[in-house]
Amino acid sequence: MKRCSIILLAIMLLPISWAYSQTLELDYCQERARSLSPIKKQELLYESQANLNIKNLNTLNLPQSRLNGTYNYLSDVLDIGIDIAGLDIAEIPQNQYTLTLDISQKIYDGGYVKNAKKMQEAQLAANVKGMEVDLFEIKGMINTLYFNALVYQENEKLLGTVVDELNGQLKKIMSAVENGAMLKTNANILNQQILKIQQQILEVQLGRKAVIDMLSDWIGEPISPDAEFALPLIADQDLSQDISRPEQQYFDLMEENLESQKKVLNAQVLPSLSGIAQLGVGSPNPLNYFETDATEYYVVGASLKWNFWDWKQTSRKKKVLEINKEILSSKKEDFEKKINIASIRDKSSIDTYNQLIEKDKKILELQEDIVRKSYSQFQNGVITSTEYIIEVNKRTEAQLNLQIHGIQKIQSEINYLTTKGNL
Repeated sequence: MKRCSIILLAIMLLPISWAYSQTLELDYCQERARSLSPIKKQELLYESQANLNIKNLNTLNLPQSRLNGTYNYLSDVLDIGIDIAGLDIAEIPQNQYTLTLDISQKIYDGGYVKNAKKMQEAQLAANVKGMEVDLFEIKGMINTLYFNALVYQENEKLLGTVVDELNGQLKKIMSAVENGAMLKTNANILNQQILKIQQQILEVQLGRKAVIDMLSDWIGEPISPDAEFALPLIADQDLSQDISRPEQQYFDLMEENLESQKKVLNAQVLPSLSGIAQLGVGSPNPLNYFETDATEYYVVGASLKWNFWDWKQTSRKKKVLEINKEILSSKKEDFEKKINIASIRDKSSIDTYNQLIEKDKKILELQEDIVRKSYSQFQNGVITSTEYIIEVNKRTEAQLNLQIHGIQKIQSEINYLTTKGNL
């Protein structure tokens, strides 16, 4: 029974232990944020919109029918005014009505429906790619939040290590104070330094919590205060790849859409041929005006329409489309120029951090040696605790610089790849 209780307790504590061992990765946060964005819903809306428009266009190839009815009262009607023996000429009624069913079937439309459907497909592709452009912007926001959390995390670890080290030294000093080998002032100064670092840790924890709360909102799930943020690994990434941003594809698709609009304009000025039929009943019969009783009739034939002269409206519309293409081309060129400039900036940052890291390593190596010697001098009474603390602070600063510059270097590489669209 006791064993079952222990197992049950362990099962109950599993979610808690998982929460405090949660590990997050940048890729996961990126995918979660993008998949949960309201922007993602637009894709289905764009598809539904295009499908409805295409279905409407398909109906243009089906027989079109229309029911028409008219009623008229005429103040005057045709009166021949001649009586012809043996010929009974009916009097045309002043009350006249017709009811017709008009049917038409498109035979040739100059390719209008086909090109109009292609235009809808091109518009859909451009809209979906535009949605991807909006989603791409989320990457930069997540990068910033993730690396801020990572910096806070590593700073907290480092400062905690320094506190542990100073606490260990404080115990030795307190023992020396109790034995009368050292003044209590030295212990107080060291204890004061520990409290200052603990204050810094508290500030780091508060900053980390604020970043975690924002990131949690983006990815749509709780993040443990003790969650571990993994440092992204990009050793296998090629930093020399060409620019591959969704904006470039969006501009290309928009140009294709303009071309499809031009084809629709061309189709609209070509002749269109339809087969027509009319079934009706009227009084008098429209085909035989002297048949005054309600009579059925029908008409079949063909209809040709050709708007061969539109005062150059179509020509001007094409010129507008060409101007729009030039505007898009200019925007694309401007965008690629900005991306190249941003890539140069990020690449320069990577080179700068590489150099800083090399300097940081040398500075830290020298400062660690100084701290070791200072501690020995402090124990032997050669220097004061204040002087020792100064050297410890210098070492902590060197450690922080190396740590922060290392993270910033990786962040710059991530930003560089993201800017070029290769990540």
